[in-house]
Amino acid sequence: MKQNPFSLYDFLGYLIPGSTLIYAYLIIVKWSNNISDFNLEKLLSSLSESNFQDIFFFVIAAYSLGHLISFVSSITIEKYGNWRYGYPSKTVIGYEKKSYWVLDTEPNTSLTDKYLYETDTAKSSRRQKNFGRFILVLFILPLFLIEYIIGIKLNFKNFYSKGLDPYLMDCIKEKTIFLLNSIKNDTNIHVDESKLKTIDFNRIVHHYAFENSKEHQFRMVNYVALYGFLRNLVLTFIFAFWFYFIISLKTIDLDLSINWKMIRWNLVIMLLSFISFMAYMKFYRRYTLEGLMLIVVDKEIKDGA
Repeated sequence: MKQNPFSLYDFLGYLIPGSTLIYAYLIIVKWSNNISDFNLEKLLSSLSESNFQDIFFFVIAAYSLGHLISFVSSITIEKYGNWRYGYPSKTVIGYEKKSYWVLDTEPNTSLTDKYLYETDTAKSSRRQKNFGRFILVLFILPLFLIEYIIGIKLNFKNFYSKGLDPYLMDCIKEKTIFLLNSIKNDTNIHVDESKLKTIDFNRIVHHYAFENSKEHQFRMVNYVALYGFLRNLVLTFIFAFWFYFIISLKTIDLDLSINWKMIRWNLVIMLLSFISFMAYMKFYRRYTLEGLMLIVVDKEIKDGA
């Protein structure tokens, strides 16, 4: 792959999300201050009539803001998706996530090991983790609410979290186990199907697939750029929602009728965050599946290799 100073991810992952957040802020402020005379076309045309110095400053500000959005989205949106549905590398082979919260015991915990999860230290750690996840839910509340209603209750989650057919599941598990056992070190740890659920095998799979499938590298890089862009877009819409929601609260007049227009726009922004989240999960899943399928068709990975 050519090492470009400004890659596709810089545009999709940083510049565009940063620009989107800046434009969203300007549009919301302008629309809120003068709702009756608001004209989106005039606003966008006025913003485009800038000299070189303004454009250069805008690019730097948007790019820098995009980096911040990318970092925050990686510890919020990505964490939320993994905690809620599990890593795509495991959901595609049938390992379903039991709960968003940290449970009292790990799945498939034997009675002899159960005491490990009932100590005071374990309980304290579990409470701290669940408290952190609760704070995350409050932060992404607009996404959480509509994702729970549409994604969970209406079963839209099947578009981005369902497993593959049994044949492909078995093929992926078999080749993954062969690959992991072929590169084992002196620890003499033998990987079998029961261990796949608890180990982070996807890192090894994707490093192997990327190194040994040169013709597929460009597609994998594109998937990373797309799901990174969409993940950042989810956070951008969440920021826009909270900003517009606070402005909406300030305009409430108990003596007047309900402002249905503001309510509709709040719902629209929530819906946009959910659509972006579905698209992010879809490309995150496709990127993961690309690496897994590459090892399935790799003839060099054999039993006992």
